[in-house]
Amino acid sequence: MRGTRRHHRIDEVLRQFTEEVKGLYGPEVLSVIVYGSAASGEYIPARSNINTVILLETVTPANLGRCTKNLRRWSREGIVTPLFLDSVYLRATASAFPAEFLDMRDRHRVLHGADFLATLELNLAHLQFQCEQELKGKLLRLRQLYAVLAGSPDRVRRLLIRSLSSFLALFRSLLRLRGLVPPYSSEEILAKLSELGLPIHAVREVVALKRAGGRPSRQEIEGLFERYMDEIRAAADYVATPMGTR
Repeated sequence: MRGTRRHHRIDEVLRQFTEEVKGLYGPEVLSVIVYGSAASGEYIPARSNINTVILLETVTPANLGRCTKNLRRWSREGIVTPLFLDSVYLRATASAFPAEFLDMRDRHRVLHGADFLATLELNLAHLQFQCEQELKGKLLRLRQLYAVLAGSPDRVRRLLIRSLSSFLALFRSLLRLRGLVPPYSSEEILAKLSELGLPIHAVREVVALKRAGGRPSRQEIEGLFERYMDEIRAAADYVATPMGTR
């Protein structure tokens, strides 16, 4: 029953959001899509974001500004600032960001208009480079943020939880590179990584922390963060290794 109420609430939030977008942009809006956890059953109230993409005829500063007054209220409902695209930009740049667009294509639901993600053609040649670059880049960023937050276990806990979704998306790309069909749920993604021989114990702990909450001690959170970084680094090294040598 609780899951049914949760989905009904998300559906109502998305219905209202879609109507507001249509009201703001009229015939200029070609498509409204929700993607990620809110489209795949992985959404956790108060912990997950609602991610959307709006396809417009053209994206200009003027029409971006039309939604500014709505953003704070959307944020209170869990909707992060939408990703705005136009058809020209989409065709020209989608292959430069295969990880993001493949993940969107796998987990999305059309709220209005055409399903442009279902027919999107992507060149996977850049996927390995992007996956390695982003894993290593996000790891560097984690280190920077930890240097700022290390004195506060609760802030480090929130940092770990916030970082999780982006790393899970990159883990899906890692599985694609291995020739596997990436699953949707975090548990299945981590199970596949374990089958490849990658360490995932700390990542599992962060998933549990996101789902169940809790307040680890300073010593516990410091140990978890260290192990989490080690596992991200192992994943980045795995992606960088030529396929034939694994």
